[in-house]
Amino acid sequence: MKFNWNLESHIDENGCPSIEMLLGNMDIDLKGTGLPIEGFRFLKSTKEMLGITREIENEIKNFSSNHDDKELFVGFQNVDKLYFEKLRYESLINAGVKVHAFGTGSPLESFNNTYSTWTDLNYSKTKVENQWILAITQPAPIAFIGWEISTDIFGIGKLSDPEKMFEGFATSDERVVMPLIDHLREVQSNSANTMTDGVKKTTTPSVNKIMIVTQDKAEDSHSTTNKNFKDTFKRLCSETQSNAVIYDISASTLFTKPGPPGSDYLGKSSIDIETSKLMGRKYISQLGSSLEKEGISTQIILPEKTGFRHMYERANQIGAQTVVIQDYYSSPNLLDRIAGNSINFDDLPNNFNIIIVNEDGEIKSSQNNNSIKFIA
Repeated sequence: MKFNWNLESHIDENGCPSIEMLLGNMDIDLKGTGLPIEGFRFLKSTKEMLGITREIENEIKNFSSNHDDKELFVGFQNVDKLYFEKLRYESLINAGVKVHAFGTGSPLESFNNTYSTWTDLNYSKTKVENQWILAITQPAPIAFIGWEISTDIFGIGKLSDPEKMFEGFATSDERVVMPLIDHLREVQSNSANTMTDGVKKTTTPSVNKIMIVTQDKAEDSHSTTNKNFKDTFKRLCSETQSNAVIYDISASTLFTKPGPPGSDYLGKSSIDIETSKLMGRKYISQLGSSLEKEGISTQIILPEKTGFRHMYERANQIGAQTVVIQDYYSSPNLLDRIAGNSINFDDLPNNFNIIIVNEDGEIKSSQNNNSIKFIA
């Protein structure tokens, strides 16, 4: 039976996402006409939660099976958490466990032997796949979910940090375990960013994405925040029914990195508008909100490196094959040239389409060559 695992769909009387409401709806939706959901254990401390995760890991590791059911589904929140568990998860792989891992960011090559599949997620505080989770079906079904409620430092720091807070539970009721695993399989299957043994899945994203290169500055205060430029980008997304990706090139300079200390992993994945606001990207958030109001699904990238070569890498990673750039970057100022923030067609990947827009919002397009054609 299908269940909506996004916390945003379970709202309390105050209009806030509620884990209590999620559990109540889970009991209603998943029990069907049978008995109430059973085998629940609520966990009050991170020590208890860590204990149950170790029990689940050991259970599947010691399970003797020659079949494909020796599987562990595990949510790390982000790739940095996987790095802390390197030895433990290498031992699980070596014991024949298929580890299906989820989190933001892509693991380094040296960690390929810590997972069977890795699904690079978009950043979210409310989706279950972005939480601390473990689930197995053999030798007996069991699932653990630790919902992080310390939203200001979501996914940042260690479990031992005093500010860290989770609401966790474990259940052995297969009416909960199986829908959770089915949901995780669906996330894995639908993602264009799933790696198997270190090799990225080569599926084509089902939805087109167009990326805009802009800055977190007030409208019309810089060429890249020109109103005509942004209006043209919105029109392109609407006319092609594409999702939007906002690349905040001002997030990382030669001298600064995006976000507060401990949030480096955010630069390895896309974030939502809410997180962008929390990180102080005021004007980027406003642009994202204006796109969402017009029905254009929007992701935001705060790059951890400067330069257009890195921008092309990030566009490729997220599945955006069209990039909209302001004509300013044809001949930028000295600092941008030093940082590598300039259009160089020799660096342009073969499968990319670059659209250049001038101050008046007129489009100039160049696809994989040095000739620029004006489009009426």
